[in-house]
Parts: sequence; C-alpha cells; structure tokens
Amino acid sequence: MLPSLAILASTFLWGTLWIPLRQLNAAGIGDAWAIAASFSLPLLLLIPAALRQVPRLLSGGRPLLLVGIFMAISIALYAEGMLRGQVARVILLFYLTPVWSTLLGRVMLGEPITPLRILTIFLGLAGVVVLFGIEQGLPLPRSPADVMGLISGICWALAMVYMQKTNGLPTFDRVLLPFLFVGVAFLGLALIPGGRSLDLPSPDSLAAQSAWLFGFALFWLLPVMTLTVYGGSRLDPGRVAILLMLEVVIGVVSAAWLANEPFGLREILGAALIISAGGTEVFVKKPSG
Repeated sequence: MLPSLAILASTFLWGTLWIPLRQLNAAGIGDAWAIAASFSLPLLLLIPAALRQVPRLLSGGRPLLLVGIFMAISIALYAEGMLRGQVARVILLFYLTPVWSTLLGRVMLGEPITPLRILTIFLGLAGVVVLFGIEQGLPLPRSPADVMGLISGICWALAMVYMQKTNGLPTFDRVLLPFLFVGVAFLGLALIPGGRSLDLPSPDSLAAQSAWLFGFALFWLLPVMTLTVYGGSRLDPGRVAILLMLEVVIGVVSAAWLANEPFGLREILGAALIISAGGTEVFVKKPSG
C-alpha cells in the first residue's frame, strides 16, 4: 500500500508541474539554459552524498544507467511538449503509457496481463478520452509537441521496466541518475526547430525569478522524483502507469482553478473514470495463486 500511496502523492506534483514552467516562461526566462539549470539544481544536494557512494552506484550497472537516461528523456520531452504545444494533447498522448508499460512488462519481465489490468487500462483511457473529447479524433501526433508527448510516455514506460531490474538498490541511487541527464536532454530539445532559445537569461531576470527557479527544482522536481522512484521500484510498470493517471485529474482541476480553464460535466465524468481505474488497481483484491 505504501508504494501505491507514494505514486498517488506524486501525481499532485506532476499534475501541477505546469505552474512553475508557465511562470518561468511568462517571466521571460523560459529559455533552454534557465530551465535546464533548474532541472539540474537538485544535484547540488545530491552530489555530495553520491560521491561517497560511487562504488554502489557503479554496481547498478546498465539497468540503473538506463533508468536514469530514459526517465530524464521522458521528463525533458514532457516539459518541452507542454511549453511548445497544447498541454491537453501532450498529456493525452503521454497517458498511453499504461499500454506501453503493460506490453513491455509482459515482454521484458514476463508479467501476466490479467483481466483486472485490462479493466483498469480501459477505465483510465476512457477517462482520458472523455476529458479531452473523442470528437477531436484519435490521439495521433499532429505536431512536434504531440510526438514529444507520445515518445515521453514510451520512455517513461521503459524507465519503469528497467526500474524493476534495479531492485535492491536504495531509492537515492535511482533518484540521482535522472538529474545527471535531464538538463542535457532538455538542452538537446532546444535544437529542434520551434523550441527554446539558447540565449543566456540576464542576471536581473534570474534574480527576479530565483524563488520560482529554486521552488521548481526543490519543491517540485526533487520530491516528485523521490516519491515516483520509491513507488515505481516496488510496483510493476503497468500499475505505476495506471496510478499516475490521477495526474490528469490534478492537472485539469488546477488549470481550471488557477488558469480559468474549463471544468464541467465532461471533466467530472473523465475524472471519475480515472479515479475508478486507480481505485480498482489499488483496492480490488487480486486472486491468489
């Protein structure tokens, strides 16, 4: 239950990640270097402890390295997609993750696809479709931001699968690795036409928005990564992806409250379906044997 609750708690931070990103962008320091620096700030706290654990980190080998790389690429793609495209479409395409996670879990880990898992995926995806409107057509990529959302979900699913191969390592190790790569990954996305500028922000603008820069790094990124890694390393990938669907609800509600985005019957019905998916996954007793 505790790993599931950790994932559920992380959805409140994932679902409001748009707030500091939008604030930084609106303040004129949404350029690649500023946001990449904010992504990397948690390393200031983590590196001193990591230097004392180098042998243990090296013992994680290829699976631990791939967790860090895939998670970093996923986060960078997700953030850049929300900054340059339609947030709703990026989230919708990202939340095809339960499909990728379940299939990868079956192929790479030999996990069964149970009737209960099929039900929870159906409820969750039905909720996402209701929230964003099936009349807009199938959630196929139509722009670079859409492609980023889709690839972000695949990379996240891969990270969760490799997370299972690092069991026995402390949560700290799996939190550290993504922060080593996410800033570089975000800078790389600036090379794609239509993305962030590579200009350095002025010292005055950085000073004026320092609270948001540090808040994004230390009160969003570091806690959300710790909660997600703790839960993700103890649950199967499909279950993690389904529980994280609650982020869609948090994102819609917070945007309606703080940014005056719509929240009506469609949003309530979609939220109910998504919460039902998470509740089914967490609280329905699995058959023994």
